[in-house]
Amino acid sequence: MHTRAQHITQALAWEIAAILWMVVEAILSLEAGYRAHSLALTGFGADSLIELVSASLLVWRLRIEARGADDHAVDHAEAKAARWTVGFLGLLLLYLIGGALWALVTSSTVRPSPLGIIVMIISSLLMVLFARQKMKLGIALKSAALKADATESWTCAYMAWAGLGGTLGVWALRWTWMDPVSTLAIAYWVAREAWDAFEEVRETADSARQ
Repeated sequence: MHTRAQHITQALAWEIAAILWMVVEAILSLEAGYRAHSLALTGFGADSLIELVSASLLVWRLRIEARGADDHAVDHAEAKAARWTVGFLGLLLLYLIGGALWALVTSSTVRPSPLGIIVMIISSLLMVLFARQKMKLGIALKSAALKADATESWTCAYMAWAGLGGTLGVWALRWTWMDPVSTLAIAYWVAREAWDAFEEVRETADSARQ
C-alpha cells in the first residue's frame, strides 16, 4: 500500500512533467499564434503560461508538505496559489473576449498554422493523461489544490480541442471566422476555471474564519 509520502513524491513527479511540457507548449503556441495572427493560438499559449504558474505553485505547496510542514502552512500555500490563479485567469478572460469580439467585428485575417495543429493534438492527449493522474493522486491525498489543478489540466485539454477545431477550420476550409469563435469557446472554459478557483479561495477563507 502506498504511503502518503509516496503519493506526494508521485504528485511532484507528475507536476514537474506537466511543467516541462507546458514550457514547450507555451513557446510553440505563442510562436504559432504570432505567425498565424491567430487569437485562439495565442490565447492557448497564454493559458499555458498560467497553467505553468499554477503547477509551479502546486509544486511549492507539495514540497512544503513533503518537508513536514503543519496543516496551517499547507492550507496557506493552497490559498495563495488559488488567489494568484484567479487573478491571472481573470486577465486572460478579458483578453480573450475582447480580442475575439474585435476580430469578429474587423474580420481580421488569420493564416493557417500547421505548427499550431501539431501542438494542440499533442497537448490534447498529454493533458488528459496529466489530468487523470493528478485527480487520482488528489483524491488519495485529499488535496483540494491538486484536484483543482487536475481540473485545470482537463480545461487545457478542452481548450486544445476547441482551438484545434478553429485552426483546422482556417487551414482546411478557409473559415477565418472559426478563429474568434473558437477563442470564445476557450474563453468559456477559462471562465469556468476561474470560477472554480474563486470558489476555492472563498471556501478556504471561510474555513479560516471559523
